[in-house]
Amino acid sequence: MDPMERYEKYRAMADYWLEGRFAPVGDGFDGLRQAMAYTLTTGGKRVRPVLCLEFARLCGADPEDVLPVACAVELLHTYSLIHDDLPCMDDAGERRGQPSSHIKFGEANAVLAGDCLQAEAFAAVCDGEIPAEDKFRCCRILSEAAGIGGVCGGQFMDLSGAEPTADTLTATDEAKTAALIAAACAMGAAAAGADEETVNAARDFGAALGMAFQCRDDLLDGDGFCALLGPEKCQEMTEAYTRDAYRLLEAFDDTDFLRALTEKLAGRES
Repeated sequence: MDPMERYEKYRAMADYWLEGRFAPVGDGFDGLRQAMAYTLTTGGKRVRPVLCLEFARLCGADPEDVLPVACAVELLHTYSLIHDDLPCMDDAGERRGQPSSHIKFGEANAVLAGDCLQAEAFAAVCDGEIPAEDKFRCCRILSEAAGIGGVCGGQFMDLSGAEPTADTLTATDEAKTAALIAAACAMGAAAAGADEETVNAARDFGAALGMAFQCRDDLLDGDGFCALLGPEKCQEMTEAYTRDAYRLLEAFDDTDFLRALTEKLAGRES
């Protein structure tokens, strides 16, 4: 299968699952479901579920069986976006060309939507058609990526107000961006029942890809490493992390898709 055909197949699988997850049921909570679904279904590349599904396939699982686990990562990612946009955080009025959740639904409902999406992420892992011990491993991986050493810790560092340095930016990006991409890869392997060495290899690839992804974002937006070090150095960092990602894929077979995806993400224009 052509790499981009596989990407679109995975993306369609994730979109179908996510769009049906919070459909109205008429029980009095549909307003909250609407707020949860709003950011979740407004665009999005679905990079994280795609990576999870592909690593599950590489490690011998049927991606259909792992789909709820893959979508769990997107649920948690979307919670982080909603909370990042809040006035007390990054104070962003738009997300993907649309009003941010707190603009559309009010600040309190945006907070609740994010809270519920984080809880639903772990419920989704439990819905996967995989053994209980693998669900446990996936929950552990996801919780570590969400907490102090991941998304929340990265946001804390981002809001610290300290003068940025290359080291502090790296630490922030490793936690806020790369940790969840790494978790998506590791969860795919874990959901397939892979051993810890393989799970860690998948995580290491995801961490390198996540940093390449973030450096490319900085280049496109003119902030982060680009603002601190200049576009030339930021491009060098993107290329270095991309090379690391390619090297780390050597631990796996049949990686043409992941190599093509890495190249696409590291060179994207939006």
